Amino acid sequence: MMSREGGLGQTRGEVKQALSNVSEGLMKNYRNTVEFAVRMREKGPAYKEAGEYLIAKGFWLSLRLIGALTGVSMDYLTPLDARIMSYKEFITEWVGAQFKRLLEDYGIRLPWYWQWFELELDHWHHNFIIGLYTWRRTLNVAFRGPTPDERKWLNEKYPHWEKFFGRVWDFYIKKIIDGQIPLPLTAVHLCAVCQVPIQAPVNGKYLRIYLKEYKGKIYTFDSPACLWIFDQEPDRYAGRRTYTQRVLEGMIQFTEEAYKDPKRLLQEVIWNMGQTEEGEAGLDPTDGAYALLYKEKDQDFLNRIKKYTEG
Repeated sequence: MMSREGGLGQTRGEVKQALSNVSEGLMKNYRNTVEFAVRMREKGPAYKEAGEYLIAKGFWLSLRLIGALTGVSMDYLTPLDARIMSYKEFITEWVGAQFKRLLEDYGIRLPWYWQWFELELDHWHHNFIIGLYTWRRTLNVAFRGPTPDERKWLNEKYPHWEKFFGRVWDFYIKKIIDGQIPLPLTAVHLCAVCQVPIQAPVNGKYLRIYLKEYKGKIYTFDSPACLWIFDQEPDRYAGRRTYTQRVLEGMIQFTEEAYKDPKRLLQEVIWNMGQTEEGEAGLDPTDGAYALLYKEKDQDFLNRIKKYTEG
C-alpha cells in the first residue's frame, strides 16, 4: 500500500491506519494458512510436512512483498513527521511477534530460516531502494534519495546504516551536485522465485548467488529460502524467466547501438517495458533538489566524499 509518490500517508494517523491494515491483512492470511495446515496434519505425517511447508513458504514470500512495498515506504518515502516507527520495528513487533504466537498456539515450530529473516531486517529493504532508485526510470513510482534530516532518522533507527548505505547515497548525491544524472550501467539480476534483485543480506560481506540447474537451465536465487522453495516445486517456477534472462536468451532484443551505450540501452528498456520518456516512467520528484540540501545542511558531506575517493 503506497501512493505513486510511495508514502504510506501524510500524517501519523494515516500512517498508523495504513500499518494496522497491513498487519491485520497479513495476520488474517497467516491464520487461514495455519488453520488449513492444522487440518492437513491430521491426515498423517506427509500431510503435516506439506502443511508446514505452506506456512513457511507463505510467510517468506509475503516478507519479500512487504519489504519491497511497506519497507521502502516506511523508511524512505513517508514524510519524516508522519513516521511512527521504522520498518524493522513494525515487522518485529506487529508482524513477527504475532506470527510466532500464532504458531505457538497451534504447536507449530518456527520456519527454519528465522535467523536469516531477522538478519535481513537491518539490510534488505535498504539495498532494495538503492536498486529502485538506480533503475527508477523503469518503474511507475517516483523515487528520490534521503534528505540530511531523513538520513539522521535512518541512522537513529539503524545504527549501521551510515557504514553500509551512506556511501552509496553520497556518490549519487555528488553526481547530482556535479550536474550528472545517476543511471545504471548494468542489468538487474533477479531471483527466479521472488523476482526481486539479488543482493547481499549484509552489506560489506560476500554476495552469494544461489544456483540450481534444472532440466538443462540454470536458475538463480537471492536466498537459501527461495532456493528451498524452488526445490519443493521446481516445475512451478522453472517456466518463469526474468527480464534479464529473456534479454540474454534473445527473447528481447535491442539495437546494436544499445549494447554499446548504457544510456541508449536504458532508453530502449524503458520503451520495451511500455513506459515513455515523460510521465509514466518513474522520475526523481525533486529533480535532484534533495541532493542539493547536503551542500547546505551537511557540513561533513565533502569530507566523506574526499575520504571515499582518497581511501
